[in-house]
Amino acid sequence: MSLRAKIFKGAIKTIANCMGYCLAKMPHWLFLGHIKSLALIMRICDRRRFKDAKANLDFAYGTQMSEEQKHTIIKICYENFAFVLLETIRVAFIPLEKHTQRFNFVDEHYLLDTLQKDKGAVAISAHYGYWEAIANVLVPRYPWCNMASLGRLTSFNPINEMIIERRELQNAKFIDKKGAFKHLLKLYSGENPLAGILVDQNISEDEGIWVDFFGKRATHTTIASVLSRRFGVGIVPIMISIGQDYKNFEVRYYPPIYCKKSEDSTADILQATQAQANVIEAAIRAKPQDWFWFHKRWKSAYKEIYNSSAHFKL
Repeated sequence: MSLRAKIFKGAIKTIANCMGYCLAKMPHWLFLGHIKSLALIMRICDRRRFKDAKANLDFAYGTQMSEEQKHTIIKICYENFAFVLLETIRVAFIPLEKHTQRFNFVDEHYLLDTLQKDKGAVAISAHYGYWEAIANVLVPRYPWCNMASLGRLTSFNPINEMIIERRELQNAKFIDKKGAFKHLLKLYSGENPLAGILVDQNISEDEGIWVDFFGKRATHTTIASVLSRRFGVGIVPIMISIGQDYKNFEVRYYPPIYCKKSEDSTADILQATQAQANVIEAAIRAKPQDWFWFHKRWKSAYKEIYNSSAHFKL
């Protein structure tokens, strides 16, 4: 690494840490103001995300949801995005005990029972609510587990290092989604494995399989199903919803999903993967404003819906 690159990397880290410290120490009402302000800037400057979110809502709900409801959800989506960004920057400067007190854990026994019975589990979630808390809140609750979280890196090394540093803050190994399977095989060959995987994004047909999602065809990763089938561990969905004004959060656990191990591996994997999609869809339908509607979720099958223009409204 050149001297110039090292200086730039150090500057980025210093700025992020200074911002994080200030955000962590300010009163909540002021932090909330920063969320609203950043969200407004993104709504003004980021027209593309609005169009993608509107296309998704139109596609998923059609006339079942009013235009006003859709615009409200998109506005909240920008605010949730701003919150996740700012919270990720500041979380390293919030004492763990204080941070954890903001979370209410519902039906945690589903994961605890699975860990005890199977000596491991696969935790799946979605870009829903405060999804980054899977790495910074759940990890310390299960210290006997060998934990890892999957994520996608950018092409910008200083940002990547900050992502990895924040994800590994509580000693959970960060695994890049690119080439992740070999690392997961090694993890699950050991004792008490528990990996957190976000499974709600569009992927290529070669990387996953087709499932039904909101009554439409969508691609879905099979990685959790493959791990469950190969190692006999349960897949436990976990969704973290956002409370009023980002003051508190609910961590909800769902019954474990198991991938069968019959002679028809394709059918086994499809059944388990569809079950994961069903849980995520149900959570989104229950609280649609918590999902990250900006992703092009149906791109593989319905690319054309993202080419149409949508009316932009702040």
